[in-house]
Amino acid sequence: MRLLTATAAALVLHTAAFAIEPLPTEEGLRGYVAPGVSVLRFRDNTLAGTKGLEIGNKRIDSLDQRAEAETTGSFSLAAEVGYMFTEPGVYLYLGNRLEDYLRLDNSSELGARLDAGTAGILEAAAVFSPVAVEVWEDPFLTSADRTETDRTSSGARIGWANILGSTLELRATFRSIEIDTERSGESLGLSENDRALLARDGDSADLELLYTWKLNERHAFIPAIRFGTYDADGDAMTRDGVTLQLTHAFSYERYRLISNLGLRQTEYDEKNPVFDAKQDEDEFFASVTGFVNRFLGYDDWSLTASLVYAERDSDITFYEAESFAASLGVMYFF
Repeated sequence: MRLLTATAAALVLHTAAFAIEPLPTEEGLRGYVAPGVSVLRFRDNTLAGTKGLEIGNKRIDSLDQRAEAETTGSFSLAAEVGYMFTEPGVYLYLGNRLEDYLRLDNSSELGARLDAGTAGILEAAAVFSPVAVEVWEDPFLTSADRTETDRTSSGARIGWANILGSTLELRATFRSIEIDTERSGESLGLSENDRALLARDGDSADLELLYTWKLNERHAFIPAIRFGTYDADGDAMTRDGVTLQLTHAFSYERYRLISNLGLRQTEYDEKNPVFDAKQDEDEFFASVTGFVNRFLGYDDWSLTASLVYAERDSDITFYEAESFAASLGVMYFF
């Protein structure tokens, strides 16, 4: 999980669920809509933001320092629509999965879930980013305005939940990442070989194992481990990482509180030619989301609020980053 993923998810983190949701028991249309507003404080030298959300420093004066912090506001809208066919037990859906937002993954999906009886729930989906992330064409340009370019992703996910009647779940996600205009290092006069080391396009693969442990009627824990690899066109951008995450859910009458803690360690294959060092990183993120069901007496509405903090510590100061977001919104289920 990259830092912006955690931050962007905070803008639309308005729900709670345990891993893959149970399939609906009745045939028909279902889904949710979740508008919200957020305040975001962000510092990162490599990210410019998203469409309509500027959070990066357009101009930097040095490659030897962390980015300056930027504060902005944002409106967000998350949604999912699906249809359940009780025979043969298939649920088709499109949008932002509830459990993904709970666990800080802002992907959208077009997919299907199948009730495989005692074997569990099987899932297959196309995964995509509905809003492109903006990065800099040449992040190393100094003393001049940098130019934004889109970073898009698409891929697939397969999953197996309630494995053989247990609360164990396994997911595998594959994505292709594309940078519209790649000019990393152009302003520094690097050789063609060194510039090739900085190419950011590539393919990612993640394998995640998680387990839901329901302590009692009020408390549940979801520990998870994720192994990830990113095979970039540039060897200095190619990396492997391990993420440990713990989700805690607390329920009491109309109130629920969902908390996340996560740690990720990433190792890069080759030295970055700009800094003559590897970009090895440690990341930490934490979030808490609270919501009130039956908001204003309406059974289908919930009031939500969330806080999230993420920090990346890198062996190269230029890549260190930090973010904080606070959001408030409502959720309507249909």
